[in-house]
Amino acid sequence: MNNNQKITAIHHIIVDSTMAIVASLFLIEQINKNDSQVFIHEGTKIDINKDLIVLGLDINLKQCLIEDFGEKEGLNRTYGMLKDMYIESTDAPLALTSLGQELLSTLFIDLVEDIKAESNGTIH
Repeated sequence: MNNNQKITAIHHIIVDSTMAIVASLFLIEQINKNDSQVFIHEGTKIDINKDLIVLGLDINLKQCLIEDFGEKEGLNRTYGMLKDMYIESTDAPLALTSLGQELLSTLFIDLVEDIKAESNGTIH
């Protein structure tokens, strides 16, 4: 593995770790809001976990940006977007920003809508 490959591998690890942080924060918010690991939209519940949220971020953010801008720039843009999705503060716990809440909620609202369309509203 040459030096550029090592740098790219490390960059992937950093982006993936940041996705896990964002996913964990969203999961905590949903647990606090719904008393369970579920996302609820218009009465439809979806069981969620950190891995599912990370997968959504990977497919809808990381992979899309890599396809659009190439691996190096796509990873840079993904990391930048992820960092904008949460707040780090010395006097408060980590928390999602309104951007983070909106993007992740939209991701799961779209999933609920897709499920409803596929099943003609028979999800409970």
